[in-house]
Amino acid sequence: MKPFPLPALVLSIVSAIAAQPPLRIGLDTQATEWVIALEGGGQVCDRSGKPLLRLAAEEKLRLWWDSRGVSDPTSEYRIQVGRPHPATEAAALMKRLKELGEAPDRVKVPDADTWRVLTGHFSEAAEAEPVLQKLQDLGFDELWVASEARPSRPRKGRALYAITDRYERRALPPSGVWLKPAGELTTLQGKGRYRGKVEVFPNAMGRLTVVNTLDLETYLRGVVPKEMGAWEFPNVEALKAQAVAARTYAVANRGKRAADGFDMGDTVADQVYGGRDGEQSLTDRAIQETEGLFATYGGKPIQALFMANCGGHTTEVANVFGGDAPYLRAVSCYPAKPLTLPYVSGVAVTTEPQQPWLSWELLRLASLSPSIEWLSGERLARPANPEELNQTLRLLQGRLALEVRPLAREGNLLLALAKAFGFHRLVEGQERPQDAAYFLPDSLPEDRLLAAFLTRRGVVPASIWSSREPLTSRQALQALGRLWQELEPFTPGEGTLLLDRQVRRKRGGPEPLPLAPKLLLVEEAPDGSLRLLPRAEIQVGDRLKWIPGEDGPAQVLIRRLDPDGAAWDRYNPTAHWRVEYTESELLATVRKRIKVPGIRELKAQHNEHGRVLDLSLVDSQGASHRVRGMHIRGLLGLKDNVFRWLTVGQGANRRWIFYGRGWGHGLGMCQTGAYGMALEGSTFQQILQHYYPGMNLQRVD
Repeated sequence: MKPFPLPALVLSIVSAIAAQPPLRIGLDTQATEWVIALEGGGQVCDRSGKPLLRLAAEEKLRLWWDSRGVSDPTSEYRIQVGRPHPATEAAALMKRLKELGEAPDRVKVPDADTWRVLTGHFSEAAEAEPVLQKLQDLGFDELWVASEARPSRPRKGRALYAITDRYERRALPPSGVWLKPAGELTTLQGKGRYRGKVEVFPNAMGRLTVVNTLDLETYLRGVVPKEMGAWEFPNVEALKAQAVAARTYAVANRGKRAADGFDMGDTVADQVYGGRDGEQSLTDRAIQETEGLFATYGGKPIQALFMANCGGHTTEVANVFGGDAPYLRAVSCYPAKPLTLPYVSGVAVTTEPQQPWLSWELLRLASLSPSIEWLSGERLARPANPEELNQTLRLLQGRLALEVRPLAREGNLLLALAKAFGFHRLVEGQERPQDAAYFLPDSLPEDRLLAAFLTRRGVVPASIWSSREPLTSRQALQALGRLWQELEPFTPGEGTLLLDRQVRRKRGGPEPLPLAPKLLLVEEAPDGSLRLLPRAEIQVGDRLKWIPGEDGPAQVLIRRLDPDGAAWDRYNPTAHWRVEYTESELLATVRKRIKVPGIRELKAQHNEHGRVLDLSLVDSQGASHRVRGMHIRGLLGLKDNVFRWLTVGQGANRRWIFYGRGWGHGLGMCQTGAYGMALEGSTFQQILQHYYPGMNLQRVD
């Protein structure tokens, strides 16, 4: 693949990103007890490191915080007024709200240089209704009841206790403990195993906070496979791009959760972190090969945002979080010219544009012999000829080590085929005349029990037995192929086409795909229909299926047209999606976010890439409720903002059917697209420069 026409990369030592201190990752803030174990045993210490008690190998210890009854709530409800604003606009909005008798404040958006303006403090969402209605009546058209972290003062608890396997209770310092294993790992039951330092201490809500402190590169070993695992995206260049993005995000967002006692959490709100149990060898390699590399703009780490799947095109940061970032611009997730590899059929095939007669059973029979003149609509429509079938039958009987029994010229040909494989020996005592009467017409065929068996197994359609038309060659060969499948079940090989013409099976590594000289080339459409091709330009990344011949190489090669098209991000199940709601289901979903009496209609403004930038919900009383950015998909319970919809029915019987693309906020690097680019030969540097235009790579040793 030719390199992208991108600016030269800058690799330098940057003092702005000095040697990184350890990261503090919050693993939990909600539980009041934990069961822990230390690899090889170890010690429970106070947070300064003074030993308090020793644990043996395999010994478990329960840590319990007695918080004097029910813990405080950790969240409250507030009204967000408008979308995120730059600082000056946020200040002006707060001034206006104060003049209206509100007491607003602002919260910085972590992933942009914008601010959310909030007002009110409510323990239940319903309590916000009077203020919400007041603001609506005053002309505020974008309001949102949001769940927010609740500020709390530390509670006075009774004590922190350790309870041993022998049910002995030991008082621990109320300030918390440091768990020090003799080996490398601390185990939190129900959570996982963690390298580095693990501390457990009470928090302001009367619960226990668990913090894992470790160096940046070790942290990434638990992040990269959780964000972009090697099983789903087995390409080291794509994983290296993710490693750089995750490393950059971690540094840019250090201290994001400082009020909670750590830098970042371990969920999608920051970066998903799985500790030791999340680590994979290929992602470890990607981290090691990019060690110390950061994506920067103007010498500073960028906000390296990423999402699972961008729906074919990313968007601008202004459309999601507000503000501006030159490196978070909209870019396409389609190659300028798809990279394809030529394949040619080694035998002459029919050029019929429509081939509804072609089936997997016929393709498997064709793999027995390169002589496939019979694979045409005209030939297969002819009356079946026992003499022509005998050649293929003999090959199968020899393959299966069965007695060679040619077909008789007289009698029912389908029954004769079954007898040639010995299936007539199965029906005695297995099939009943009542079943034959259930499946078959009264007068046909002569061997009713065998015919009923063939119908029950799906070898012969029930309608064939009563047809007055002569049996066609296609019907006979189809039955022959199904009889073969009964005795020797077969699933085609399947894998992704790679740049070097190798294939990668699911959860496997690259492997060569030898092709027979007289290859039969086939295309499978999204609806499952098949078509013979004389040649094909197959896009790298397409899924191939194959049927080997007798000597091993693939005799039949099937190219699957990807239902998700040609985009780099087509490898994710959410590349396209469909969500259907009844009227009551959609109303219930919407009411989780805004209070409306009913839904009259939805109005959307789309950009040129199909992304909804502005959505207005007109309620049943005619009031309009406006949402933008991240709130759009949240309001409707959808995966992304790239969608359109149809409605069917009226009133309470109306159904809403949404068709969409993508999964996530649409900003920055498309993880699936990064994998698609890597399959086509892009390096991790090219991937990062594509999704973060104008960024530089800079190294800290």
